[in-house]
Amino acid sequence: MAFFGKPEAPAAPPSSTPHPPSLPERVPTPPAPTPSAAASTAATVIGARMRLVGDISGDEDVLVNGRVEGKIRVDRKVVVSTGAEVEGDVQAKSVVIGGRVHGQVTASERAELLPSGRVQGNVHAPRIVMAEGAQIQGRVVMPNDAATRPLSGQKAEEPPKRPLAPPKPEDAARPPASPGSGG
Repeated sequence: MAFFGKPEAPAAPPSSTPHPPSLPERVPTPPAPTPSAAASTAATVIGARMRLVGDISGDEDVLVNGRVEGKIRVDRKVVVSTGAEVEGDVQAKSVVIGGRVHGQVTASERAELLPSGRVQGNVHAPRIVMAEGAQIQGRVVMPNDAATRPLSGQKAEEPPKRPLAPPKPEDAARPPASPGSGG
């Protein structure tokens, strides 16, 4: 019997070799994406009407539209959308906050607070972008090599060096003062 106007296939000629039992026809599947392509588009989404209690960890982006009660620790990006809430620490490569976070925020590369973003806790990141209207109740810590060095590039213990003036002729005739002689 033909389906959808396709002609029937002619019957195969009889042969003396036995055929294996027929298997169900497989539907062709598209090739699997490469790991790098899959990783760049993979994300875990916590829906707007979802409440997740527990810790989240892994190597995917995380998009929080609902409520998370626990720590989020991923190697990629975390986005806390406007209206979303996280009760716990957030640690990721990049963190974008449009909702509320009640805990420490640690980003290894960049943290961004949108105008509706609220953080109750410390924010640690080498680069921080904070939009007008965003709020942080805590400390902002930007650890990097430049933070531990003085701006002038000189050591903090060492006073600035002054250029030496050439000795005056009258100073050459005078003997050097001894350390304990006050003069």
